[in-house]
Amino acid sequence: LVLSNNHVLANVNAGRLGDEIIQPGKYDGGQQPQDVIGVLERFVTIDFNGPNYVDCATAWIDPAMVRPELVFLKGTQPSYFRASNNIVAARNGMMVGKSGRTTQLTAGQVTAVGVAVQVNMGGGRVAQFEDQISIRGVNGYFSQGGDSGSLVWTWEGRDPLGLLFAGGGDLTFANPLHRVLNALEIE
Repeated sequence: LVLSNNHVLANVNAGRLGDEIIQPGKYDGGQQPQDVIGVLERFVTIDFNGPNYVDCATAWIDPAMVRPELVFLKGTQPSYFRASNNIVAARNGMMVGKSGRTTQLTAGQVTAVGVAVQVNMGGGRVAQFEDQISIRGVNGYFSQGGDSGSLVWTWEGRDPLGLLFAGGGDLTFANPLHRVLNALEIE
């Protein structure tokens, strides 16, 4: 499986199970059928009338089309690494990292846990999310548009703790990873 956001893999509730997933995405020049890596397997519906706790989805993938490692670019060369399997809870002041499509490898600090935030999901739709993690970048922004779906992990030990799903300017927001795994019924 590949883990990402509903708004990335299922187009904010518009996806249908079995929809093709391409990498790179269409915005980055990806095309069907040559860039198909898998199909949409499951997503948690975003509710525009009540609180949400996750923005998540999974896709079945062709193992020959992807690598199990995380990646970031050092100049123009890919550098691969792994996160641990030890899921931890975020806490205020914790140093964290992520590798995203737009900003690549960045370091940040958890500024708050249990945060409520309203997120513009496009088309005039705003969703309320509760019990989220707030992160501020250490040397500039922690994330920017296109980094959604990045795994957030502890800087020391690379223990996963969140799934990046929103941000704007100075702050980035992540779903607590234990909520994501529980909602999708995966380990």
